[in-house]
Amino acid sequence: MSDPTTEGYTVTAAEIEGMVRNLCAYALSEPDPMQRYADLTHQQVLFDGIVAAIQRERGRAVAELVVSGMPLPEVAAKTNLATVPRVRKLISLAGETERVRAATTAKPPKAAPPKKAQYVPAAGPVAPPAPPPVPTPDKRMLTAAERAALGLPAEGPLPRSRPPKRRRAGIRSA
Repeated sequence: MSDPTTEGYTVTAAEIEGMVRNLCAYALSEPDPMQRYADLTHQQVLFDGIVAAIQRERGRAVAELVVSGMPLPEVAAKTNLATVPRVRKLISLAGETERVRAATTAKPPKAAPPKKAQYVPAAGPVAPPAPPPVPTPDKRMLTAAERAALGLPAEGPLPRSRPPKRRRAGIRSA
């Protein structure tokens, strides 16, 4: 269980046992030892995949830090990865190497000389510009991929279920 990209983070045996009990309760309660073995082996393979997916997401988060302008040594220090090669390893596992390379080697574009304003007649009524998004501190928005994975539309508002229609209670005569 030793991964150099998680050094400095520890868990107790009790935390691990609690997670195993919570996540594998059905398999652990299986009375047939052969079936219990098969169920637990399947879950182990599944959890190995989850670990790899978490590593990729950590790599994407680190890549976003670098793309946003944070230098690699600072990312290494702030994320407890300690070294630049560990930062690069996570970025590589996430498949973000090219995006990070492009962002770190890109030079800011030169400002274009101002152009003369030309009159362009309006083609019709112009809609007002959309209002800027309202910042929501301490809340994270789902990405289009996350929404699709949850079975939600990638864009637009979330579908809401309608409450059931209320029926009026009628007075029955006996």
